[in-house]
Amino acid sequence: MNQDMFRHQNKPSHQGRQYRAQVATEFMLYTTVFMFVAVIAFVIILQMQQAELPLQQNTVAKSTGAGFVNVIILSVKGGEGFSYNYTFPKTLFGRPYTIDFSHLASDKYLIIDWAGEYGNFSYAYSVPAYDYRIRGVCIASDGLVSNECSNVLTLNNNGDILTIEQRR
Repeated sequence: MNQDMFRHQNKPSHQGRQYRAQVATEFMLYTTVFMFVAVIAFVIILQMQQAELPLQQNTVAKSTGAGFVNVIILSVKGGEGFSYNYTFPKTLFGRPYTIDFSHLASDKYLIIDWAGEYGNFSYAYSVPAYDYRIRGVCIASDGLVSNECSNVLTLNNNGDILTIEQRR
């Protein structure tokens, strides 16, 4: 009889099996709800990031133009005998841009133009009053195309004139 009692005690009861099934069902339900919420959160975050891409790309274009202005300011303030080689990016997000120097001598500003993935970007920057000369085969008085020739500008200040030159 002891063996029969022992066998009877080790068998899960119908109520115990039902409880385990309920726990498993609840676990699957909670897991499904959690996964659903996680997917929705991922989609929302992805959409928010994609909405910010044009702003981020324009910020990079704007800072690239500011790099040109900063090196011009540095060269002007460096005074007589100052010489500097400035290396600039050939493209922004795989697309070339132009730096328009046509207003540099007369109106004292330059413009960056970039045809980005989300539309055209154009921004003007003020530069110090100085006498500027643009030289080189690859760079014209009206501007520089970023992916043509080398991506190095040489700036030389002789005390009166700042010469900006791009070499092949």
